[in-house]
Amino acid sequence: MLKIASIGAGGRGGIVHLAHNPAEGATLVAACDKSKAVADHYTGKYPGLAFFDDYRKLLAHDKYDAVFVTTPDFLHEEMGVAALETGAAVYLEKPMAITLAGCDRLLAAAAKHGNRLFVGHNMRFFPVIEKMKEIILSGRIGNVQAIWCRHFVDYGGDAYFKDWHSERRFATGLLLQKGAHDIDVIHHLAGAHTVRTVGMGK
Repeated sequence: MLKIASIGAGGRGGIVHLAHNPAEGATLVAACDKSKAVADHYTGKYPGLAFFDDYRKLLAHDKYDAVFVTTPDFLHEEMGVAALETGAAVYLEKPMAITLAGCDRLLAAAAKHGNRLFVGHNMRFFPVIEKMKEIILSGRIGNVQAIWCRHFVDYGGDAYFKDWHSERRFATGLLLQKGAHDIDVIHHLAGAHTVRTVGMGK
């Protein structure tokens, strides 16, 4: 049975529910969050689940096969490296970190311990994106020369401008917070990666 732990179980950490599938050999056995409401939700939903308010206690509690890290951006480096050092595979929400040095540190930890490190670019696996990729590869629309994208946040800007997202020390702005999905999908559909960028604005 694949043993899964979740660090930052509230908010977007709810995606770990999708990984819990005992019938197919994967079970959520531990979670961590500072919110009592989140703790009550998880312990009520998963009887026997070990719940912690400190990620260090969670990682020291047991040996896990996989750890989800779905905390705010500025915590990814610290918690991601700690999870990788346990030898577990790690699902890390995007962006990897808020500095290039932080990203390098995470990659180095994964390489050192031989872990799988999956960054949360989950949109490339959406059925609509998979269908787009299939159409492109089939050649039905010819040779793709350019890809254009517009991204809407349907639940409003308050979600990003009235909490930690709005402070530079905690995040890298909406380009990497939300635009990271678009950039990844464009790379996936194009079968290529960015080699040059151009910025506009004041």
